[in-house]
Amino acid sequence: MSLNAQAGIGLAVALVIGIVVAVRPEHILSVLIASVFIEIVAVGGVTIGRLMAPVALLVLLLQAARGKATFPRHAPPLAWAGGYALLALASGLWTTTLDSTGYQLASLAIACIYALCFASLLESAAQLRTMLAVMAGAALLVGLLAIAAFLGGTAERASGGKGDPNFFAAFQIVALPFALVLAAEVRKRWQRYTVYALAVVVTGSILTSLSRGGLVALAVIVLVTILLPARAIFRSRAQKLAVLLVVLCGFVISFQAASNELAPRFASIFASSDTGSGRLNEWLAAWGAIKEHPGLGLGYGGFKAQSNDRMLDTPGVDFSNFRLRPEGSEAHNAYIGTAADLGIPGLVLFIGLIASTMRAARRTARAAALAGDQFIARVANALTVSLIGWSIAALFLSSETSRPFWILVGLSLALPRLIRTRADGHDSDAEEFRPDTVDRGRG
Repeated sequence: MSLNAQAGIGLAVALVIGIVVAVRPEHILSVLIASVFIEIVAVGGVTIGRLMAPVALLVLLLQAARGKATFPRHAPPLAWAGGYALLALASGLWTTTLDSTGYQLASLAIACIYALCFASLLESAAQLRTMLAVMAGAALLVGLLAIAAFLGGTAERASGGKGDPNFFAAFQIVALPFALVLAAEVRKRWQRYTVYALAVVVTGSILTSLSRGGLVALAVIVLVTILLPARAIFRSRAQKLAVLLVVLCGFVISFQAASNELAPRFASIFASSDTGSGRLNEWLAAWGAIKEHPGLGLGYGGFKAQSNDRMLDTPGVDFSNFRLRPEGSEAHNAYIGTAADLGIPGLVLFIGLIASTMRAARRTARAAALAGDQFIARVANALTVSLIGWSIAALFLSSETSRPFWILVGLSLALPRLIRTRADGHDSDAEEFRPDTVDRGRG
């Protein structure tokens, strides 16, 4: 896509977004979800996600002024996120590269805006259903386009609206469990078939992205879904079995289509190739930085600026099939990268944020189940599965400021509030639900 075409599409999208948000501010959350799937669209080199951040912040402030925003308090994920953000900001005092730190802090600020919007502006189950439908629709659309580009030979790897195949796969991983919740919500046959088709497309798009981390994360979330009680996400055991069979079919078909490209890429994770040794080189260099600066790190975003020099000076780095990037390389591992940038304290805060978000989602699922609110319980369980998948994908990505992750953090803060306000009785099977099945882990 040419620069002029991107700018034109970006301006058109921005205009539509502006009109929608001005008329219905509550739709900002759906707009933010859609924006993470179409980041390839840019205006003047600025991605749609970054363009949406000031719009989202303005809507958040206006809704707060109107008394229509509920800011979370005393929530563990909020405390961990605050500690992580404060340490990242403070690292500007000792960073080795101020420009890189400034850029990374700007990315973190955008991610925090996304999280705050979802934590504060989500007020109803109906709004949540709309968001899930938008997420599912976006994942389906970009998945179809990505697969078509791959099979048509116009793209070596499926990358969807993200432009980066690995991040695209991670985004699809996050979307899949939430999309499956819709299988338990829809009543019409064509709607169920649409959800099943979505599962096939998303699975296929992950495989045709040829993302090794995406494939590992997909396998993990499928395994977790199999082990979870059926009613944790689905309406019944039969529906769970049907969806898993559909996903399996999608996996087999897609693997056959991409097997020639996928097998060598998966085998090269730790191999000496241009794609395989790159991560290992970056991990070795980042590990050296951690050993040198375990307390405070190099400063937020500092590793990338120093990566080339560090790889040149690190024993064991293999340059036989690896070329240094002029702008430097990220650690391609959120955990190693965080420790290199912010030291061991930063890594503790980052892992604490992930763990507290997961714990908050599990507590919400139990509370919603006890209240007979199956929809919120399913969404909370899907959040847990998505977070597990993202955590696995983060082993291969520098995704500390990835917006889908921070959206999950925001959702974990908002969902408990929906249990108290929900009274529409949408779930016809709520009265059939037995709370003891959650505690005993049975479906």
